[in-house]
Amino acid sequence: MNKINCNVIGDLLPLYVDGAVSEDTKKLVEEHLAECADCKKAAEDMEKELVLPVHETVAAAETSFLQKMKKTWKKGRMRTAVISVAVTIGLIFGIYMALILPEWAIPYDPKTIYVEELDEGRCIMVSYTGGRHCSSYGYMGEDGYYLYATHNLWTAYIEPLFYKTRPEDCQITTILDEENVSKIYYGEFDKGLDGYSLYGQEDEMQKQTHLIWTRDEVMP
Repeated sequence: MNKINCNVIGDLLPLYVDGAVSEDTKKLVEEHLAECADCKKAAEDMEKELVLPVHETVAAAETSFLQKMKKTWKKGRMRTAVISVAVTIGLIFGIYMALILPEWAIPYDPKTIYVEELDEGRCIMVSYTGGRHCSSYGYMGEDGYYLYATHNLWTAYIEPLFYKTRPEDCQITTILDEENVSKIYYGEFDKGLDGYSLYGQEDEMQKQTHLIWTRDEVMP
């Protein structure tokens, strides 16, 4: 068989390297490469040019994918952390609001709510000895002064567990002599009434309160 010259082999090498030749052509090319160092080197260089870039591309793609995954993971962790903090703050705020917002009037009990006349009657102080109260509400009417104190979940149940009531915590209100108060009523005086305009509603207010003090008279 006549030997195939290098030019023909050079034309066949790309197809040979790609594996796109028949078995007979492959055999011819390999017989030539076994005898021709130049063509063999050309085939090896051609294989490197075809194979190495593929590996580099795959490696680059893997690196890019891993970097994207790492960024996504970091963003996911950060997003989870932010959401967790927001949920925690929301829960704490919700619990706090649930503890302090709902208020109810402290009912009258002569053992815990009492009136003191100070400075020879020039100052009148109303106190509650059942612990710290949450808020107090008062209204100066024509017939006397109306007031009541309130509790919420915090002052009624939580605070007493770790806070000892001080004498100054007992004071609900102080009324000075120049206000000319002759009577003090305790109770939720504004219940069911228009809290923005209580004037002229004292008859109703007296029905839902207790007269706990009158000037120059000791109440039972």
